[in-house]
Amino acid sequence: MSIDDQQPPVYRAPVRRLQPPQVADEREALEGWLDHFRSQVIASLDGLPPEALRRQVPEGGASLIGIVRLLTDLERTWLVERWGERGGRAAYSFSYVDDSNAEIRVSDLDQPEVLVGAYQEVCEQGRDALAGAESLDDAVRDDRRGHIELRWILLHLITETALRAGQAQLLRAVVVAEAR
Repeated sequence: MSIDDQQPPVYRAPVRRLQPPQVADEREALEGWLDHFRSQVIASLDGLPPEALRRQVPEGGASLIGIVRLLTDLERTWLVERWGERGGRAAYSFSYVDDSNAEIRVSDLDQPEVLVGAYQEVCEQGRDALAGAESLDDAVRDDRRGHIELRWILLHLITETALRAGQAQLLRAVVVAEAR
């Protein structure tokens, strides 16, 4: 096989799809569903070359690794900063103020391994922050909403991550179809 015949390198997802618990108490179920959708997002990247992971659909829209970047910011904001630091206000970057879609945009320099690694790291920090929670009824202060219960935070993250997991599966289908 010559160099010209070699396939381009592909990304290999560092996780397997996790199944949510079928019998669990409320907290275990919520955390299990969040982990389930987290794993679906990462698994959507498996087997694709880096340029496919960066492909924005439609042009200027979301990309697979852009979704990972967005979810990394979401997890960091809600679980690590707000919950873990018990109501600390998350600062918005200037890019967020100027461009609300900045998190989903990526460049040719963004490496999938680095972005997925950052996502996995922030998810683990979120799990650590959750470990100290006594109850889903515990709340943190929020400047816009007053107080927010841990239950609300988990449901918000599950909803957003599930939405992005579905979006990632659709993007993957488009990118794979275009490559044929």
